[in-house]
Amino acid sequence: MQIGETMPKEANVRHALFALALAAAVLIRFLVAPNVFGYEADVRTFMAWADRAFTVGFGNLYTDPGYFLDYPPGYMYILYLIGAAHHLFGIEWGTGLSLVLLKTPPMLADLLASVLLYRLALRHVNVRQAALLASLYMLNPAVWINSAAWGQVDSLFMLFVLLSLLRVEDRKFPAAAVYLGLAVLLKPQGLLFGPFFLLALFWRFRHKGFGRELAVSAAAGAAAFLLPALPFAWKMEPLWLPNLYFGTLASYPYASLNAFNLLALLGGNFEPADGRLFSLTYGAWGTLLFVLSLLFALAFLAKNMGRKGAGLYAGFLFAASAFMLMTKMHERYLFYGLLLLLAAYLRTKDRRLLVLFAGFSVTHFANVGYVLWKSTKGMFHIPKHDPVLILVSLVNVLLFAMAWQAARTWAQKAAGVDARPQGGTAAGKGLFAGVMNRGSVVWDRDGAVAARQPLLTKKDGWLMGGITAVYAVIALINLGSFDAPQTFWKPVGQTDTVVADLGATKHLTRIHDFAGAGEGEFRYEFSVDGVTWNEPIDVKSDYTKVFTWNVVKTERDARYVKITPLAPGFALHEAAFFDGASDTPLPVSVLPGEDTQTSGDHRKVFDEQAIVPASPGYKDGTYFDEIYHARTAYEHLYRIEPYESTHPPLGKILISAGIALFGMNPFGWRIVGTLFGVAMLPLMYVMAKRLFGRTEYAAMAAFLFAVDFMHFAQTRISTIDVYGVFFIMLMFAFMYRYTTLSFYDVPLRKTLLPLGLAGVTFGIGAASKWIVIYGGAGLAVLLALSLWERFGEYRQARRGLAEWSREASTAEGPDRVRTGDRPAEAAGASGISAVSGEAGQPRIPGVFERFHTAESTEEDRERWRHIVRKFPRNTVYTLLFCVVFYVLIPAAIYAASYIPFMLVPGPGHGLADVVTYQQHMYSYHSGLVATHPFSSSWWEWPLMLRPIWYYKGEFVPPGSMSSIVSFGNPLVWWPGLLCVLLALWAAVKTKNKPLRFLLIAYASQYLPWMLVPRLTFIYHYFAMVPFMILMIIFFLRHLIETRPKLKRWIYVYLAGAAVLFAVFYPLLSGLVVDDSYTGWLRWLPGWSFF
Repeated sequence: MQIGETMPKEANVRHALFALALAAAVLIRFLVAPNVFGYEADVRTFMAWADRAFTVGFGNLYTDPGYFLDYPPGYMYILYLIGAAHHLFGIEWGTGLSLVLLKTPPMLADLLASVLLYRLALRHVNVRQAALLASLYMLNPAVWINSAAWGQVDSLFMLFVLLSLLRVEDRKFPAAAVYLGLAVLLKPQGLLFGPFFLLALFWRFRHKGFGRELAVSAAAGAAAFLLPALPFAWKMEPLWLPNLYFGTLASYPYASLNAFNLLALLGGNFEPADGRLFSLTYGAWGTLLFVLSLLFALAFLAKNMGRKGAGLYAGFLFAASAFMLMTKMHERYLFYGLLLLLAAYLRTKDRRLLVLFAGFSVTHFANVGYVLWKSTKGMFHIPKHDPVLILVSLVNVLLFAMAWQAARTWAQKAAGVDARPQGGTAAGKGLFAGVMNRGSVVWDRDGAVAARQPLLTKKDGWLMGGITAVYAVIALINLGSFDAPQTFWKPVGQTDTVVADLGATKHLTRIHDFAGAGEGEFRYEFSVDGVTWNEPIDVKSDYTKVFTWNVVKTERDARYVKITPLAPGFALHEAAFFDGASDTPLPVSVLPGEDTQTSGDHRKVFDEQAIVPASPGYKDGTYFDEIYHARTAYEHLYRIEPYESTHPPLGKILISAGIALFGMNPFGWRIVGTLFGVAMLPLMYVMAKRLFGRTEYAAMAAFLFAVDFMHFAQTRISTIDVYGVFFIMLMFAFMYRYTTLSFYDVPLRKTLLPLGLAGVTFGIGAASKWIVIYGGAGLAVLLALSLWERFGEYRQARRGLAEWSREASTAEGPDRVRTGDRPAEAAGASGISAVSGEAGQPRIPGVFERFHTAESTEEDRERWRHIVRKFPRNTVYTLLFCVVFYVLIPAAIYAASYIPFMLVPGPGHGLADVVTYQQHMYSYHSGLVATHPFSSSWWEWPLMLRPIWYYKGEFVPPGSMSSIVSFGNPLVWWPGLLCVLLALWAAVKTKNKPLRFLLIAYASQYLPWMLVPRLTFIYHYFAMVPFMILMIIFFLRHLIETRPKLKRWIYVYLAGAAVLFAVFYPLLSGLVVDDSYTGWLRWLPGWSFF
């Protein structure tokens, strides 16, 4: 019996499962519909249209040009019936029954679509599975929130779109044209799916009867579209219907209308479509990406024409692309793709589509639900920096990328061919095969090639993604406020003043002020009558107080407060006054200053009072070196003379990207570094998987890095260390990949790809922070060792050929010289055919041990000739390539990083000044001999004798504390130090290549600090931590594989590291805790947590 077949009695029983799910879906909808009013603007608009349709009739519905009605005539028939029911039965608009009537058509469309999916599923799976799959749609909150809760009609429109695309796949084009015409008559968005219908139709132009099929389809589609519109047209001008569609499409001129998509992620929510993003307007980006996505979706369909589900998936791709990339998108428009995606899964049974359906269901429900919930509170425009908007938009972007990646391998999947490499369990489960890696060679015991496995399997994808996602959530929690004063007053003379009127005499206890870039000094003066000023307070606004709240404590009675510059140069963004009785600033009005000619808009000092924190902390402003790096990032962005010049600019430019997207606020200047910290985890996972070959060890490495204290604290502060360390990891990852390749076994260009990427990332890292240059020495050593290995193989090949040549020349008998075995060929003459010439051909183990004619084979000798011929040319090309990618390109990247500096107006910003900057940087770093209470020497770092303290909260409840400290997880760093020492011994004894690689990477970053005389801190050890953790994994692997009984204790160790992270989390994140909490965490005398 085939899948999908059951005995009649059994089928009837199992059909009951679908009926039960259908009843549950009906119950949910009819419970939600009367109790959730919906999105008020849409619901009341539909009510008004329904009332008007019944009152004035179809012929007069569109005649009033001043009446807002932007829907086509299709849905007006249904609204007419709803209006009739209200009038004939006296139903009051807006009551529960009224809402049920209004929402019943889209709710019924939900159910009809579910029945259609069920019938479609029965063609491919059994009854129980079909019921389950249909339930995924009809019970899906992302579906019923649109119809039963929101009150929109998208489900009715999409029902006709689905019917149309199904008929297209069945080659029933006239019927498809009818359904598409009705869809367009319901909503203009139906036009989005027209190109796919036309492509499929014209694909058959060579088939017999195409002309007739084309004519019938055109007539059927036109009739379905035009005939229902006729009752509305008899009082209208001839082009009223096209004008209606064009007017609707031209509406809503915004980049995004609460659609959590790419443009929203880039700060475009409710930004005007003519606003600019990276030099182009949002509208231009939307049009460009719209056209490109349409072309790619059509190309996908053309490539897969005739395969089941291709048309459905192409429709989904374009619907998702429109939502993600186009302007004017509403929050609900992702709904268009859900039905098509599930239908495509039913046609193909490609589980990736089911994963995408689940993911997009969650994000769509989050998007629509969040907007609907906010609307009930009177907030109809989600702020562009809203964390929910950012998080959901980011997930949508990732899912969108997965959707297009699935399209890449669709041809093999749809044709029933597994695109993943065959042979081996991992290969059979490779979710990312052909995506993230071309595979790795696996040898059997005899040295033959057993399989080519993907680097990452499906299990890897889930583990790596899970660890990364959990860490990302923890890292983003309380990262920083989205609010900080943006406008400012910058006086140019001492006569410029600002006078604040409190309305009545108040007792002032605190003054909060927020200064921006610049330095100077100003004075607060107080008065009860506005004439006599006394008790001045002078405030020095220097580099330590930029972009943070400075609190001035006072006990003064005053009605008027005057701010007078003493040393202009500062920028005062905001000031606020507190009386001690409330956490809300006292209301103020601004009086004209004594000299308003040059003071600018002094009202900006008090124009953002709503965001002034009563108890400012790290979430509200800069701390530690953020006063340098965040400030300089802001200056780079706005072409202001940069304050900090002791490091290359690229790290600050990366920080400025977050500021450009989210504003000059704590979240904005920290988010990019935090995301780089998040990205370190999958990078660590991939490195460990490539080094150790097993998912278990890769997960351990990523997990230990995720729970390391310094990784967490150092990537959440807006400094540049995170960028340097990230690119150090990346360049060594590429270099290790290069060392695993041989230009004898694969084409030279394939070895140059990772080698070149290592050079490029070296250049990017060096332009971020000079510590990356230390690692450059490690890259050079690894390259030299790799070429030395190639030379060793070359030397052995020559020796083998020479030995064989001598024996062949002295041998007797008819077999002395065989065809192809002439000594001239053995010497490596030109024209030798290489056995290993194909890409990916591995070296044959033991080939260099068989030097005698009696032992060597023809295959061995061909291999030797190939090596002898390849080595000189490939080595020269590799070295020339390195000159370009390790000298010229890094130099170009480094110079290009100074472009923002060179764009600063005025003299002193030329290329010669860039060179001067380098001299200044070197002098600074070589001569930094100042003292600091939290400095530490290189030998103290792995022992964690002195952590570095970053922040102490001042405004916390009595008996509490808030502090941020950076150091290592004791269960990572202390065992890590032991593993580094063991690795030194093991590398010499075993000559293990992965271990040798880790030691070189570690030492190249650590040894230079032993020679540096400057002031140093424990965070300088951050660059060594990833390689130290990988050495820990090396020895954990050894224990697991030699003493399996210890495995459970290894997992106890990992759990202990996680527990320590949780215990120390308050000291790493600034969380407010009781003073007594930190006392028992001070394990060493140098551990001061304030």
